Amino acid sequence: MRCPETGRFKSTKTAMQRFMEKVRFDPCTGCVEWTGARTRGQGHTAWYGSFWDGERSVLVHRWAAKHVHGMDVPDDMQVDHECRNTLCVQHLQVVTAQVNREYQWIRVQVGLLPAPPEYERDPDDVPYYLKPEWVKQ
Repeated sequence: MRCPETGRFKSTKTAMQRFMEKVRFDPCTGCVEWTGARTRGQGHTAWYGSFWDGERSVLVHRWAAKHVHGMDVPDDMQVDHECRNTLCVQHLQVVTAQVNREYQWIRVQVGLLPAPPEYERDPDDVPYYLKPEWVKQ
């Protein structure tokens, strides 16, 4: 449907419906990964998810932290990927820029990673993760 004022395409789906169509659950990592548009903008070398929220293009992990997980994300704070997967919209936490840099140093330079989320075990003792309740697929 087109907006009569601007002539631009306007989706009949809500932002949350469009968001949910572009994520998939990975039972091996426990991550819910973004499968939609990606960007390396703002000086990043890794891919980050990009999403049109109905008004502007936003980084999908920041949008998910606010609208899926209900986190308060002030403009001066960053959303950290606890799992180091920049396309993940599940393992997120709000931190200061300084803390985010310290985590990055610890994770990359020293090689320490945070403890993985709890998981179930298959009968063959191979770990797999349970899908978060908010993921519909």
